[in-house]
Amino acid sequence: MTSIDVVAPPRDVLAWSRAMIDTPWKAAIATLPDETREVVEHHSPDFSTAALALLAADCIGDATQAIRVATALELAVQHEQLHADLMTRAVSRGHRPSAWVAFGDDRAVSAADALISLAFGQLTKPEVMILNAALLSVVDGYVQEVEMDERDDVDIAEYLGVAAAKHSTLTACACELGALSAGGSRSQADHLREFGDDIGLARKHVDDVEAIWGGATVTGRPLYDDLLHRRRTLPVVAAIHFGTDVYATDAEPHELAARIEEAGGRKWCEQQAELLLARALNHLRQSRPRARAADELFGLAREFTTARCAKARTPAPAVPSQSTAESREDRTPS
Repeated sequence: MTSIDVVAPPRDVLAWSRAMIDTPWKAAIATLPDETREVVEHHSPDFSTAALALLAADCIGDATQAIRVATALELAVQHEQLHADLMTRAVSRGHRPSAWVAFGDDRAVSAADALISLAFGQLTKPEVMILNAALLSVVDGYVQEVEMDERDDVDIAEYLGVAAAKHSTLTACACELGALSAGGSRSQADHLREFGDDIGLARKHVDDVEAIWGGATVTGRPLYDDLLHRRRTLPVVAAIHFGTDVYATDAEPHELAARIEEAGGRKWCEQQAELLLARALNHLRQSRPRARAADELFGLAREFTTARCAKARTPAPAVPSQSTAESREDRTPS
């Protein structure tokens, strides 16, 4: 049994995962028409979902057995991101204009549809069913979110359910398919699926903290961006749950951020990320993983989640220097 007590991955697992699937990913998108491929290549994937699939496989057996499913999951994530940016009208992703901004809605939708077709083409029928169930959960999350935006009586449990549906199912799917591709038992795959589910929700808590307090050097988005658009993200919902009606007045975004922090919304999100990471570790241990791969998987999960909280607490300069921005980007997963 591994101790799984590392703070950061012993090797650069994102670079490792990129090297593993870069060729099959490029081969897949090379089959697309030029105009569609241009949209797909506008945002370079970070291969973080692929890394989860590959490391989950490495926990069980041979990571190379998961190259096919890791490639499919990365294509599926790109599909979901294109749709997410369209639905939320997000104008940037990864320090670049969103695809719909650069190419228009129609081309972005067509590219997203092409990507999911490519993803399914990488998989066996049972694997397609698992991925399709995950994508249906994401869609259901968006539908529920639209319905909740029209209500004033939504409690924090409902928001967490929607956050899990939208942001945990693909990471859970990646870990499950990675484990199964390496010959894992149903029990091992289930534990690694739960690991991925917890990591996805923990990452969402941290993403929402960064979207308010991270600033452009961390997220590529303005400081207090979600507050500028008066979105009910997890720190906001937590503050409301604790009795502070964040959007009751027309206060400036920096005043809203202070109100959320005073109410405990930020601290709650950071604590939830810690708790979810601990729960994920328990599932990882129960999957009976190989020691080195488990250490790397948990180290990567920490980098995705709680390690980013301290970076978001560093005050963002009004006009960050180029060297500062480059340093922050090098350290922070997108």
